[in-house]
Amino acid sequence: MDDKYTFKQRLLLLVASLAGPLLIRLYGATWRVRWDGVDTLARAREIKGKVLFCFWHSRLLGLCYTHRGRNIGIMVSKSFDGEWITRIVTQLGYRTFRGSASRNGAAALVTMLRDQNSGDLALTVDGPRGPARKVKPGAVTLAAHTGLPVVPITYVPSSAWRLNSWDKFLLPKPFSVVTVRYGAPIAVPLDADIAQYSALIEQCINGIG
Repeated sequence: MDDKYTFKQRLLLLVASLAGPLLIRLYGATWRVRWDGVDTLARAREIKGKVLFCFWHSRLLGLCYTHRGRNIGIMVSKSFDGEWITRIVTQLGYRTFRGSASRNGAAALVTMLRDQNSGDLALTVDGPRGPARKVKPGAVTLAAHTGLPVVPITYVPSSAWRLNSWDKFLLPKPFSVVTVRYGAPIAVPLDADIAQYSALIEQCINGIG
């Protein structure tokens, strides 16, 4: 697999694999993590035992730390960026499916459908390239065909930096309070209207912060 990358890219992948998981653990360990909506999540699990977490790309790093070690399945793009992300998150206890909403997404969704019994699933519903805070159709399709309830999720830091990226990526400052919030579950029927339910998921994620 590494043969398709340049020497510089291979070096970056090696550094990401070795240092990435450790740095995330050390960085996240400085936060004071609080949880809001845990009872709501427990009720959502009563539906099928597992859930489909949906969140904005800007919250990826914080949620990657707070939900590490839970065997959650996530979609990661087939790009070079997706490769180093995969090498990091697998060491943090995630399952990965390679694809995106713009490329190879259908194949990744099929794999996620087949693998739903292995644990919870999660999607950055506006990733990997935006537009920011606009839900792409894959979330509705996946929820409808798995029957898993959609659980909106976010986190709200007491203090943070925002990167000048398309999604205004959020980086909680060290020693800040990070409050993880779960929203009410959304049941998506098999014949769901894609636009209608995408708008509903968008509204619910924004509603929790």
